[in-house]
Amino acid sequence: MKVRLDHVSHFFVCFTITAICTPFLGVWAWTVGLAVGVGKEVYDIKKTGFDWTDILADVVGIGTALLLWGVGKIGG
Repeated sequence: MKVRLDHVSHFFVCFTITAICTPFLGVWAWTVGLAVGVGKEVYDIKKTGFDWTDILADVVGIGTALLLWGVGKIGG
């Protein structure tokens, strides 16, 4: 899979949203990040089409945010 600028954007947007929501929702913050990522792809269906690699970038961003949050909880 070739990484595109769009993938980087998806990663950082979902990472940031998940990181912001995690203190309030805990591990369930992934739902907000994923909803935004999937919503963006649904919005793009008529423009560029639905792209599963964008969803993968969303999931990696969400997972990274949750991993860092979990490490912080263990260390704190």
